[in-house]
Amino acid sequence: MATILPFRAIRYNQTKITMRTVVAPPYDVITPAEQNAYYDLAPFNIVRLILGREEDRYSAAAKTFAEWQESQVLVRDEQPALYPLVQTFITTTGAQVQRKGFIALCHLEEFSKGIVLPHEKTLSKAKEDRFKLFKATNSNFSQIFGLYSDPQKQIDASITPVHASAPVIDVEFEGVRNQLWSITDPAVIATIAGLVEPMQILIADGHHRYETALAYRDLMRSNNPNDTGTELYNYVMMFFTNLDDEGLVIFPTHRVVHSLPSFDAGALLDTLRKHFIIDTYESHGAMTAALASKPQYAYGIITKAAFHVATLNSGSSIDELIPQSVPAEVKDLDVVLLHTYILGTLLNISIEAQEKKRNIHYLQKIEECANEVARDIAQVAFIVNSTKIDQVRAVAKAGHTMPQKSTFFYPKLISGLVLNKMS
Repeated sequence: MATILPFRAIRYNQTKITMRTVVAPPYDVITPAEQNAYYDLAPFNIVRLILGREEDRYSAAAKTFAEWQESQVLVRDEQPALYPLVQTFITTTGAQVQRKGFIALCHLEEFSKGIVLPHEKTLSKAKEDRFKLFKATNSNFSQIFGLYSDPQKQIDASITPVHASAPVIDVEFEGVRNQLWSITDPAVIATIAGLVEPMQILIADGHHRYETALAYRDLMRSNNPNDTGTELYNYVMMFFTNLDDEGLVIFPTHRVVHSLPSFDAGALLDTLRKHFIIDTYESHGAMTAALASKPQYAYGIITKAAFHVATLNSGSSIDELIPQSVPAEVKDLDVVLLHTYILGTLLNISIEAQEKKRNIHYLQKIEECANEVARDIAQVAFIVNSTKIDQVRAVAKAGHTMPQKSTFFYPKLISGLVLNKMS
């Protein structure tokens, strides 16, 4: 069963700071230049905790965290609460959308139990970094992003009334309005916890941090022979949203290939024609429009000479191009055919090289992909359509994982809204 708890969040004291100057993106998308910019923006920006630039960033974060609490820049709520969050944003189609959910503590469960499910692979380097931060600070500074399925929206019915009151935080960041409330009513909290209990929780974003929280829990348990399973280190802070929420949006993440010792765009296209229909366009806009009309197994390809769309032809079998050992739910994904056949077989970029990003990196904007190819920063870019929610659910429920960067749930959860002590 999935167990959630209210908690006493640590939040910025808005009599001492301005919220828009202290929030930041998740640590793993902050570039070095952005890191410096957030340091310069305000002396209390959350970047100093989640991604410090000091030589020992972990002890520096612990020291800063303690100082901010002592000076009451950060204060802990008096009562345990659930924290509803609404993010209002504009999609790529120009429509205004709201993604609704709530922040709570989630009891940590091994994936093998089938209560909390992953959908993407993780890398050890990122987990090691977060583990050091957890040990130094005994705290969560950002939320894992979890999904539950509630087609009848019973949880929404319990939360929605609070939206009529003034939020405790209302901050716009990078074009997204973030409104946060606090629910302290034990009856409402119990109702929501009861509805969540029989559900499975699918991790949408934050796999590294979840696995790190498991490792931190195991460390703390080893130091506490009287562990009861109810200590705060047995939980992790999580944002929960409904798989059936109209505001749940997945954007694509595109693949940019560089530094291959020998690359011939013409030869690649000729080889692809054995299994794909190749159409050529004069602009990335025309290519993007054509790609969007393809239901599956189609890719935009940006070369120095032109823009193309490669669509798997009806005579070719996925089973010919992807190893038989790959599960059916995973074969259904566009990114798997791209990674295994095009990047792996045709361009000889090994799985290890892909995971370590030796010859590949990832971009969200097609314009940036085209720009890198035009400037010879990249040799070729592969544009993909978004992974579908139902595909994410199917892969996770079957106990499998996707390649990294298969999903980009937009918008990202910003850091700095609520923090959680795990001790």
